[in-house]
Amino acid sequence: MAERTTPTPSEDRVFPATWYAVCFSNQLTHQRPLAARVAGRDLVLFRDAKGRVRALSRYCTHRGADLALGRVERGQLACAYHGWQFQGDGRCSLIPAHPDRPIPAFAHNRAFPACERGGIAWVYLGSDTSPPEPPLFSELTDGSYRLVPYEDVWKAHLTRVVESVLDVAHLAFVHRKTIGRRTPAVIPRVSFDTDDGNRIVIRNGGGVLEYRFPQMWILRPAEGRGGFINFVTFTPVDAETTRILGYAGRSFLRSVPGIDALFRRYSLRVLREDQRVVESQHPRPIPEALRMEAHVPADAPQVRFRHRWYRFLTGDEPRVAIEPSAP
Repeated sequence: MAERTTPTPSEDRVFPATWYAVCFSNQLTHQRPLAARVAGRDLVLFRDAKGRVRALSRYCTHRGADLALGRVERGQLACAYHGWQFQGDGRCSLIPAHPDRPIPAFAHNRAFPACERGGIAWVYLGSDTSPPEPPLFSELTDGSYRLVPYEDVWKAHLTRVVESVLDVAHLAFVHRKTIGRRTPAVIPRVSFDTDDGNRIVIRNGGGVLEYRFPQMWILRPAEGRGGFINFVTFTPVDAETTRILGYAGRSFLRSVPGIDALFRRYSLRVLREDQRVVESQHPRPIPEALRMEAHVPADAPQVRFRHRWYRFLTGDEPRVAIEPSAP
């Protein structure tokens, strides 16, 4: 086996091997498969006979047809081209043209670990075939909040998107008409704690922001539970694109008609204020060294994130690399 070459910190096509969000649970029905792209891998998701989320490589092993064009039959995924059927573990279970012949090993597809937590379908990318399910913030699973889903896709590298939610100095400028209306531009000191970059907790005014490396973040009220929360998780589609799935959560007015739509619109409005700026940044990923961009004390949480990201890139942590596109 060839020795793996350690990528330089400027490498923009390598991401941590972990659980990434693909879609909300209600977007994946029992009848139709769903196409997805995560870290450059084309996947297809479907539900098996027990309703569990399954994920396979998106293209049929027979003639390369898109399995997302197929259908789910008794919990198995049937290709739209020749009807080959695949189980949730990737095994081909039926070749209609030759139902009585043994199924060859090359007919089987590749399966990826998948699960459903917090109303979201997740896929694990990495060599571990039985990873523990993703640890989520308790607010997503304990039923104490009304969770309103929203999502968006940005033409930006994962690292730039993550930095945008760790940046407290931009609020008075990017969000001056929304959440930053009463935020002063002057920031004497950023109050934050970090667990070696794996967890970064920022206290800013009436909110507490918690980030967990590499792909999720939540905003809570500073005074404790209750009120309003905002959650986002980041999924690299490829080196140039990041998908964001989020929840606007509230513990009040849980059943009032129309409130969900209001919260969704407002959350997307705030998100897209950031999008315009983040998509403009160059270089596309964070640069290969801290000295290549200017920093001030207000950037401290972002600097900690960069240290953590550089450590990932130059160390031996499990990773997934975007495979080169076929010519």
